[in-house]
Amino acid sequence: MIPTIEEVEQYFENVERIVAESLTVASFDLPNIREAINRLWVDISRYGPPGIPPLPEIHVGGLGAFEVPPPPPPPPPPPKSLVEKAGDWLKDHPWMVSGVVLSTLGVGLLAGHHVMSNRHAFRRRVKASATTPERRQVVVVLGGDHPLGLPLILELEKKGYIVITSVSSAETIAAIESMGHGYVRALVLDPNEPGTIPIFLRSLASTLSRRFPISAAGDPYVPSPYHPLLLSIVSLLAMPTSSLHCTPAPLEQISLRGTYLPHILSTHIAPLQTLQALLPLLRADAQRTRSRKSIIVCLPAADALVGLPFNGVSAMSAAATLGALNVLRRELLSVQGMGTIRVVTVDVGSVGLSVGRHPNPPAMEDWTPSEKLAYGPAFSALSETVGARTPEDVSGFVDNLVGVISEGTKTTGAGKSVYGIRVGLAYEKIKDWVRGNRFSTGAGAGTYMIASLLPVRLLDTLLTLPQVLVGIRNGLLPVPPRRFVGVEKVAPMETTQRTDSSIIGTSPKPSAINEPAEPAPSPASPDEGYQTGSEGDAESNGGDISTEISSVESSWISLGPSESST
Repeated sequence: MIPTIEEVEQYFENVERIVAESLTVASFDLPNIREAINRLWVDISRYGPPGIPPLPEIHVGGLGAFEVPPPPPPPPPPPKSLVEKAGDWLKDHPWMVSGVVLSTLGVGLLAGHHVMSNRHAFRRRVKASATTPERRQVVVVLGGDHPLGLPLILELEKKGYIVITSVSSAETIAAIESMGHGYVRALVLDPNEPGTIPIFLRSLASTLSRRFPISAAGDPYVPSPYHPLLLSIVSLLAMPTSSLHCTPAPLEQISLRGTYLPHILSTHIAPLQTLQALLPLLRADAQRTRSRKSIIVCLPAADALVGLPFNGVSAMSAAATLGALNVLRRELLSVQGMGTIRVVTVDVGSVGLSVGRHPNPPAMEDWTPSEKLAYGPAFSALSETVGARTPEDVSGFVDNLVGVISEGTKTTGAGKSVYGIRVGLAYEKIKDWVRGNRFSTGAGAGTYMIASLLPVRLLDTLLTLPQVLVGIRNGLLPVPPRRFVGVEKVAPMETTQRTDSSIIGTSPKPSAINEPAEPAPSPASPDEGYQTGSEGDAESNGGDISTEISSVESSWISLGPSESST
């Protein structure tokens, strides 16, 4: 049977498919077969009988004239230019290139800013030398005759402020004004005399309407377009002075009428009364200019932060002033339009030549026998352990107050710059914001601030350490120190006379001046000493008995010998 054409074509297609599949499957093993044959020949050459000639090389015949020659090798690339090499380096180091570009740009901008700022500063200096504007900002310093007042006044005038200060006597006016350059005006305000406060306020209003400097020729009250504006009030009236009202003494022995009342009038009531009268003027200027004002009150750090034993007079006054300032600050913050007025409390330690604690504590002649017996050892121990601190320079105190008044723009460190950038101003702004409305300055102020953060029980324990240490020392001495035992014996009639005299306002005097002291009681009879001390206690606190004369007859103090017998 003869196959048809279709069957022949199908047969050839099957043969081609089988051959293609066979070659495809065997092509993967062709390298392995070649490698196996080579390995077999190597083994036969190494381990077989010697003298076997190598396999002849099989040369496949070429195509002759029809053979195509291989292409020639490509030519070597031309050498790269400097620009091409630089481009390749930039592509390989992108981060380094970015850093170099940014650094160059920053240095260029900084140099340009420095040049432009110097040019504008030169123009401002030329303009300032051509026209000198009048000063308008006024700072009122209460207590300019304090040891810290004069350096503060001179520095404020140097910074471009008009300074109006108060002094306690008219004799110091000429001395303070002569040290200035025409922008310092001194007015009389004696904190011990409340009647001088209205006079000071009238003089202040008149001073604010005059023209400065005060040494200028012509009418000082001629109208001027530059109306002075009250910027800040600084009070130094609460700082300690050489007054006898700050004499250390136990609270039991202090005469509230004769000692504490004059002290609180001069250091608490008089400054607050003056601030109370100046607040309307400060409020009006704050609402008119929308600028930040400040009220700065300086307090002794030991009294305001801790309150040391036997310093009750100054500690009570400082605590009262601190409470009033806290209330005033919260009131101003709650009133619309007065939030720009800052109330700042400055706790001042030992600074310059300011009056601090008494280096030699006063004697205890005015104390009663029982007070000497009770408080004498602790008082002596505290006076022995209190040492003289090395005061800080007054320039630090002045610079801190100037920083509060100017918001850090006119301090010593505000002018520092690095490559034309005023980093000092930024630092002063941050420092003024961080320390807030209360900070400490002076030697020892930081210690008292840290001590005020301690728990009350721990702080009280630390303050009793001097007495404990001195007691241990006295116990180890071969000769015991003198004990504070009462030696006076006061008659009942004299006690009555002293109490009556203290009620009507006369100052009592110790009876030891008029009568000779009797021998001290023996240790075998301690009750006699305590009885004598109780009589003396009536003398010590007799000046503070606030009773009427009509009620004295029914009091046990005024009982005479005849009445007591009945």
